[in-house]
Amino acid sequence: MSATAPTARVGAACATCGTALQGSFCHHCGEKRLDYHDYHLGHFLEHAVDTATHFDLKVVKGAWSLLRRPGLMTREVLAGRRVPWPKPLQLFLVVNLLFVFAAHKLKLQIFNTPWRYHLDNWYGGWAAGRMQSLAARRGLAVDQLAEQFNASANVLSKTLIFAFIPLLALLLTALFWRQRRYFLEHVVTATHLISQILLVELVMIAPGTALIWLINQARDEPLGFGNRDMVATAIITLSITAWAALLLRRTYGGSALAAGARGLAVGIGFFWLLINVYRPLLFLVTYWLL
Repeated sequence: MSATAPTARVGAACATCGTALQGSFCHHCGEKRLDYHDYHLGHFLEHAVDTATHFDLKVVKGAWSLLRRPGLMTREVLAGRRVPWPKPLQLFLVVNLLFVFAAHKLKLQIFNTPWRYHLDNWYGGWAAGRMQSLAARRGLAVDQLAEQFNASANVLSKTLIFAFIPLLALLLTALFWRQRRYFLEHVVTATHLISQILLVELVMIAPGTALIWLINQARDEPLGFGNRDMVATAIITLSITAWAALLLRRTYGGSALAAGARGLAVGIGFFWLLINVYRPLLFLVTYWLL
């Protein structure tokens, strides 16, 4: 005798709140109306495979929109039209993964900051003192501790990129304080903005590297990663400014001139936050975890 699903679970009322159902989902609480297919083992296995291998094509659509029509997705999401678009954090995680992979292959040090970079920053003297004290307590040379630091920072930097979301949201709050928007709206925009910044950096890495190669060929010098990062930073800042201006104008409105000024503020602000907030944060977190 074959087992059948309880008929009480497949009725005209929502199993969770009791509201009369008018379709497959309850319009009051969102609960799904079950049918016999939901009780099949095959259905469970379908969901298991989907969960393990799922890649939402909306992410591709969202990423392409950030490059081709910046601000369209953000404006739609803030207006409540969210179904056609990926979730902001889902998009950020996928783009971040792609960026980290590319940066690793090309040996770029945009977010991953080795120990020697911290020494040249405004907190370098204080950081050097902390590292020397820790090395002495452990009976290590500073260079040995620096190797451990670099390995940990390489891992932590991939996660701490997330810190740019609230930082950029605060910047947007200052830039658009007259509009009196909810902070969460700026958080959504900031999540799209950092995803866009990572995508722009990915797009501009190739032409930036090619430009430096041509410069070095003309000067008969080998391609150096230090010079490449410096020139690439200038190229990427201008690119971020242009794309950010388009995203902000389409999202928040305003004139082209105002959007350009705000885009420039985002471009400059991003690298200011990178040097003065993100890198000290990366040092502190890495130091505490050594």
